[in-house]
Amino acid sequence: MRAAEAREAQAVARERAALLRSALAGLGAAGDDLSDAVLLIDRALSDQPDADEDAVAAAAEQLKERRPELFGSRAAAPPAPGGSPAGDPPSRGGVPPKPGAAGRAMVRRRGFISD
Repeated sequence: MRAAEAREAQAVARERAALLRSALAGLGAAGDDLSDAVLLIDRALSDQPDADEDAVAAAAEQLKERRPELFGSRAAAPPAPGGSPAGDPPSRGGVPPKPGAAGRAMVRRRGFISD
């Protein structure tokens, strides 16, 4: 008897978590932000254990207004200097050295030739 009640309570908890996740994911939360948003909305609805979909959607909208960073509305990173995409190394520009230039520079440093 107690095992059945425990399984039923677990099923209700999973159903509530799925309802919260789907409402938040529909508003754009994903990944770790989705997990954080689920915790926040679960705390906000702690006084309403039998909240229906409308109440969850309203709470999710309020959360999106208060914490827009959880819903993918972050500002785009500015472009990196040189026009390359942010996060990528800058492109290797310039003129490639002539064949044998490294050897000539080494001989010049050792003093065998002078320019």
